[in-house]
Amino acid sequence: MMSSNVDKSDQIIRITDLFYEEKIRKELIEDIKSILNEPENENYTILKEIHEILENCSNLTDKQRLDYCKSQRFFMKLYLREINKR
Repeated sequence: MMSSNVDKSDQIIRITDLFYEEKIRKELIEDIKSILNEPENENYTILKEIHEILENCSNLTDKQRLDYCKSQRFFMKLYLREINKR
């Protein structure tokens, strides 16, 4: 009899773990939605503009492209730091 009680409690723990994981998923989804609904910050706007230049300007030299990529990386880091602080 003792072993059956242990099995039942073990099952209950597994079930509660499943609900806990689901709760965390829901919270993460809500956090992501709130971030997406916030107005764009300045770093993200600059980042998008740089990306648009890199995609659409075919007359850039390799050096210019590299400079834009470096600045894009810089603004991406700033943007991600802000997101992580939230």
